Amino acid sequence: MTRPAEQDTRGIVDPRAGFERFTLTRHEPSADLAWAVDRYWVVRWELHDGDTYEQRVIPHPATHLVFEAGAATVEAISPHEFVRRLEGRGQVLGVKFRPAGFRPFLRGAMADIAGRRLAASAVFGAGVDGAARVLGGADDVNGCTAVVEDFLRSFGTRPLSRTAALNAVVDLVVADKSLTRVGDLAERLGMNTRTLQRLFAEHVGLSPKWVINRSRIHEVADLATRQESIDWAALAVELGYSDQSHLVRDFTATVGIPPGRYSKSSTPDA
Repeated sequence: MTRPAEQDTRGIVDPRAGFERFTLTRHEPSADLAWAVDRYWVVRWELHDGDTYEQRVIPHPATHLVFEAGAATVEAISPHEFVRRLEGRGQVLGVKFRPAGFRPFLRGAMADIAGRRLAASAVFGAGVDGAARVLGGADDVNGCTAVVEDFLRSFGTRPLSRTAALNAVVDLVVADKSLTRVGDLAERLGMNTRTLQRLFAEHVGLSPKWVINRSRIHEVADLATRQESIDWAALAVELGYSDQSHLVRDFTATVGIPPGRYSKSSTPDA
């Protein structure tokens, strides 16, 4: 099943402007791979000669396998903003893994690759290059998710004992805005903080504190995009910030501009 991009734009900085330059389509994984894969995404663009566009993305707690122009790379979970420069004509097919879904394929701690961009063959072996060449020859990779799924299935990889639980923990953080501190999250889960931090380093790649903070940034950016009027002080309290200034500092450090200015630049009438 395909999901329209408009239903989920969290992480895309100023999606209104971006969707004037490119199309984004998302595809659901097959049931047998849903423990590992959150979605497949396809970006396609065709800009006029000489035109360029830089799209900024605030990453989610996820690792991506990316196919473009006959090559495959792994974009590991990263605390840093992602910026992609578009020009000419092109298309990309990406696999967004669930927060703990990439770990069984990696066969090592996720913290070891966090923030890195790797040749996909370093993780999946030379076979991934063959899949990349097939996708590189496709007119529209929207019809090629089966190629990627067959490749992933070929490894016979199965979830680890902690995979489902860690995926569920990240889902809980995103869904429950009252979980604003790692200690509160650990208490909710019935474990100590150090154990939770160790599990995140092993299976997710970044700390639970980072995941909580990133979820708050996504929430603020999403609201700023969709709502013309926001009570920033009330929102700061709701999201567990000490005050409005704390929210503004955190958002500005991540996105580059204060949330009020981001809201004005992202709303349709801006």
